[in-house]
Amino acid sequence: MSERDARKITIIKDLLSGRFTNAQAAKLLGLSIRQVQRLKAEATAHGVMSILHKSRGRKPANALDSQTAATILRTYQTELPAYNFCHATDVFAEEKGIFVSVSTVSRLLKSEGIRSPKAKRRPKKHRSRIARKREGELAQMDASKYDWLSNGSYLHLHGAIDDATGRILALHFEKEETFEGYCELMLQMNRDGHLPREIYTDARSVFCNNKKQKLSLEEELAGKVESIPHFARALMDLNILLIIASSPQAKGGIERLWQTLQDRLTKDLRRKGITTMEAANAFLKQFIPYYNRKFAVPAVDPDKVYLPKIDEFTLNLILAKQETRKLDSGLSFSFQGQKYRLPLKTSHRQRVCASPYDTLIIATNRRIGLKVLYKGLALDPEPLEAIPVKKTAKAKPEPLKQKKTPSQNKARESSPWFKHSTLFYSDSRLKSLANPKLHNIQG
Repeated sequence: MSERDARKITIIKDLLSGRFTNAQAAKLLGLSIRQVQRLKAEATAHGVMSILHKSRGRKPANALDSQTAATILRTYQTELPAYNFCHATDVFAEEKGIFVSVSTVSRLLKSEGIRSPKAKRRPKKHRSRIARKREGELAQMDASKYDWLSNGSYLHLHGAIDDATGRILALHFEKEETFEGYCELMLQMNRDGHLPREIYTDARSVFCNNKKQKLSLEEELAGKVESIPHFARALMDLNILLIIASSPQAKGGIERLWQTLQDRLTKDLRRKGITTMEAANAFLKQFIPYYNRKFAVPAVDPDKVYLPKIDEFTLNLILAKQETRKLDSGLSFSFQGQKYRLPLKTSHRQRVCASPYDTLIIATNRRIGLKVLYKGLALDPEPLEAIPVKKTAKAKPEPLKQKKTPSQNKARESSPWFKHSTLFYSDSRLKSLANPKLHNIQG
């Protein structure tokens, strides 16, 4: 019995004994005189304990049954030990068919001495940026290096989210943060019809030229153009505006996404037993819809302004790495140490009319291979075999004999080591040198 119920019973007993009037009891209980009269009649007829609520001691109809509570507790301790309570509640609903609230899971686990592992930190102060009002206006794009597979591999997860709704538009794993990884995001968004009109990124070399040395005025006047990265050039061809963020807080939406995925996605991959990059990319196809159902919010303006879908082959040509070449007098060109020539006809039997010194574009992509863009056509070049060159062994030049100069001969003649002198020989030795026959006999 609670303290409030005990006080209520004491006042009604005093009322029945005549110590209080109906008005005094009503004032003490905070009730009207009519309600006090009803309680007095109930206590007189059925006893003073009958004035308490009739549902006391009964289990509520919406209470969690003991079997479900035991299942939640056992599942969390065995399968989800490092999950926060919100994430665990989602797993119970998505995979176990147990639909309970986060507060119910939290109350149950805390009663067993289990605390949520998600630590709450004080947010950092920064100036907020107003999000776009319509879905498809702006997409934030970035990559995060993390031990996603919990095996020390430290893959890079490339991602793109919509600025107005916070929904994930594309995700893709690569070993490094690469141009190809961001191209895969563009292909995924195009397949779903989610190509944005603007893209917000950081100042990585994939997106912008970070060289400190800029073109001089003379070079600009001469018509020289500063080189831009392949991805930035592809966005220009797609009429998509590229915006470079000056700080991580400027694209805070995708930065917060990495915090969520490093907690949730990593645990889900480990629980599913996924240990390879290929299997992780396959799992992302079912993870993205789950995340968007859970965390995406409606845009201020319901109108969607995504760009129209593009043919995938055309998009691959635009996203490919492109380099320019010129045809030589034999209508061939060189690329990466190999010589190629243009075909006479296209796949549609259209004749290819080429002239020497024409400029063409070489497009390379791991999806389309090597293509030549020439006069609005995408051609497959024909490799040319290199003509072997017969190598002849060259005779080694004989070393030149050095002629003695007169100065060297004169020095030799004047040296005491190259002539006889009585200073260095004994008398018997001098006699043998004077008589050659004697010298030969002694030798």
